[in-house]
Amino acid sequence: MPLGGHGEAKYPHSMRLDSSAGRGWTGLLAETWRHRAGDLPDIEPRETEIIVLTRGRLRVRRRGDGRLQRTAAVPGTVWLCPAGIREDMIRLYNDLEESIHIYLPAAPLSAAALQEFDIDPDRLRLRYDGGFHDPVIAGLAGAVLGELRRPGPAGALLAESLAAALAVYILRHHSNLSPAALPVARAEGALDPDRQRRVRDFILDNLGTDLTLEQMAAQACLSRFHFARAFKAAFGCPPHRFVQAQRLERARQMLRDPDLSLAEIASACGFASQTHFSRAFKQATGRPPGSWRRSD
Repeated sequence: MPLGGHGEAKYPHSMRLDSSAGRGWTGLLAETWRHRAGDLPDIEPRETEIIVLTRGRLRVRRRGDGRLQRTAAVPGTVWLCPAGIREDMIRLYNDLEESIHIYLPAAPLSAAALQEFDIDPDRLRLRYDGGFHDPVIAGLAGAVLGELRRPGPAGALLAESLAAALAVYILRHHSNLSPAALPVARAEGALDPDRQRRVRDFILDNLGTDLTLEQMAAQACLSRFHFARAFKAAFGCPPHRFVQAQRLERARQMLRDPDLSLAEIASACGFASQTHFSRAFKQATGRPPGSWRRSD
């Protein structure tokens, strides 16, 4: 089920600047907002919200889960609003230029995924934390923001990978479990040559589709949490980087055929549109595809 977010209900007087809605992302929804000073309405969110201040400064007071928090925030400040915890007093004391809001499912990891880590989903609870600095969360949010602003050839796959990493991290560091209770996933079932071949062939045969971690992990008979680590160990880069490189290489080969239009090449290589293809190609090669084709 796609994530809907609750920005319009929670921030009725603010301005949404951008959104990942409609981009085919799975696992998370990302939005950027410009906020106005004032009191926000009470809300009990159905999805977990992670907020990172990106531009400007903000004085804020909020209350949820019986905890009152006051923060003088600067870029990089993080707030965590878990699904199901009612916020009944939020005041922004000044306007804010920009923040990124990342929405995750109410259960950030599926019951099946938690079973892999030997965690009982019924006893898991995220904390209502706010006004803290966490370079890992800020870094992951920055990667989401970068993809939101400058979409790449494997954006949906990158978003899925970031959602999984963010979910595991907040469960390890911002829940009622101790960090040791949710160990870092090991790359069990490493990618031997046969698995590497199956995964590579699957990717090359499906470059024109919306490839997902789940699909690729299935080729290696691994969960997506173990697969991402095993893939990087085997190929030297994360899955989304590998897919991005293969799409661009396929595009270079197809550009040698003068009978193929840029729109046809974009579609065959898995780009969302010709515009998306042209932007990604120029970013990678320094030249737009039309110019590259004429000089090749």
